[in-house]
Amino acid sequence: MADFIPLSRLLAVGRNADHPVASDGERQYLFGDFQLRAARWASSLRARAQEVVAIYLDDSFEFAAALFGAWHAGKTVCLPGDNLPATRAALSGRGMLLLDTLQIAEAETIAFGELSDDGCKLQLFTSGSTGEPQAIDKSLRQLAAETATLSRLWDGALPTGCLVEATVSHQHIYGLLFRVLWPLAAGRPFACRRQTFPESLLQALSAGPCLLVSSPAHLKRLPDSLDWGSLSGKLAAAFSSGGPLDEAALQNSLAALGQAPFEIFGSTETGGIAWRRRQADPDLPWQALPGVETRVDDGLLAIRSPHLPDNAWHQTSDKVQEQDGGFVLQGRADRIIKLEEKRVSLDGVEGALLASGLFDAARLVLLPGQRDSLGVAAVPNAAGWQQLAALGRREFAARLIAGLKRSVIPEGLPRHWRYGFRLPANAQGKTTQALLLSWFDARRPHATLLRRDEEHALLSIEAAATLPDFDGHFPGFPLLPGVTQLDWGVRFARELFDLPGFTGIDNLKFQRIIAPDSTVRLELRYDRAKQSVSFSFHSDDQPHASGKLRFGAPAC
Repeated sequence: MADFIPLSRLLAVGRNADHPVASDGERQYLFGDFQLRAARWASSLRARAQEVVAIYLDDSFEFAAALFGAWHAGKTVCLPGDNLPATRAALSGRGMLLLDTLQIAEAETIAFGELSDDGCKLQLFTSGSTGEPQAIDKSLRQLAAETATLSRLWDGALPTGCLVEATVSHQHIYGLLFRVLWPLAAGRPFACRRQTFPESLLQALSAGPCLLVSSPAHLKRLPDSLDWGSLSGKLAAAFSSGGPLDEAALQNSLAALGQAPFEIFGSTETGGIAWRRRQADPDLPWQALPGVETRVDDGLLAIRSPHLPDNAWHQTSDKVQEQDGGFVLQGRADRIIKLEEKRVSLDGVEGALLASGLFDAARLVLLPGQRDSLGVAAVPNAAGWQQLAALGRREFAARLIAGLKRSVIPEGLPRHWRYGFRLPANAQGKTTQALLLSWFDARRPHATLLRRDEEHALLSIEAAATLPDFDGHFPGFPLLPGVTQLDWGVRFARELFDLPGFTGIDNLKFQRIIAPDSTVRLELRYDRAKQSVSFSFHSDDQPHASGKLRFGAPAC
């Protein structure tokens, strides 16, 4: 392992020009390439009047060069979580241009000096797991302290030249630290591209030696149909953050990866707080990271840490209990809301739903309106889907509510219910409020899973007359547009089979209209080798539409 270099001195001190920094699978980028690219970014950004620049890049090598180039150009850097039109508009409204490509051909000659630990700033955003994302300012001093903490704890145990592969984005604090900044400081090469699908992840890890930076959502979805045995001796370590690993994700990791991941507990606001690695004990306490002090104040975790902007004690909203020199998490205090002047614990309602034994996951969402109400986004298990299909949505919800009344006050009872095949997640594997709210979009039909295996699924879908898709199609003779049927096929195929982007369709046929307030069945057959899904809509043994959906190579 190369000597650890503090981030502020990375380009000032430098490494050998031929020291490996990153790889895209075909080309290896060396430290000399990194210096040149950072210089070109610095030259480009010095010519811009903005003091704060927003950067969004998929390629981690290009991103790292842009980040250090911006700091050496005296800029504060903002890292948005995505580059959607609404995000671009919001950044523009704050006087920031979102940079996603280099716009200069030649670099000035730059003698890189040492960066200011307190003068270099970075603005990140919370994940939005419990509300709207909030901007969080970080100094280079905080980021450098955290990379030093990670190096102190793990560098000695990792092999030289170990390549960092990741399923999470560097646009957020966890991916930024573990996928880019720590490897740069420690002299460890990292992959340019994020692995977004299990097949490409397995192929990348099989090249070894490597370490994996992932999340509970990604680890939970590693299919047992792939040959994970080929990783034997090649995966040096795995890391997981974004929430505690549940038992299913832990067991899946042990089976597929052959080891338990190192779990990291923290947040955008606090940085890393604690870690643990569970092999057999599901309730193993969290242990504070080196240099982080913890205490419990009125049942809530408080920390003092070099990862924070000052040396004061910081009160979190995490409910904890001290145990064996560490602590056990017991939920979030900030998941208490008021409905009709009554305090409702979202954790409590979700826990009661999971206690029914009908769901793999359940999340409550506060739905705004003339009268705020609670919605449930839930993933039924096999028994749940079976009962939902047998009873129908209304009776199924009625029985759930009857059970909730034993432990939940009337004001806390959910009024809206949506069911899916897995909770939606962003590039960090986190389920945000915005993603949960998308399940309540009026254009998303109610669908019930009737049968499913690795290559086949059968759904029952309600083509309710209230769907906006019927508007204007056609006055006096409403019918479900063909483009909506195609959208449903693509939507549910991607949710069920974890596919890349839709690229086209073959053998499309429309044979019979779908009228308002009818219920149709959608059958999906997945061809893994061809990355295609055959679909057919039918009812009363009569076909409505069919075709074969094509999906592209894994997106970067």
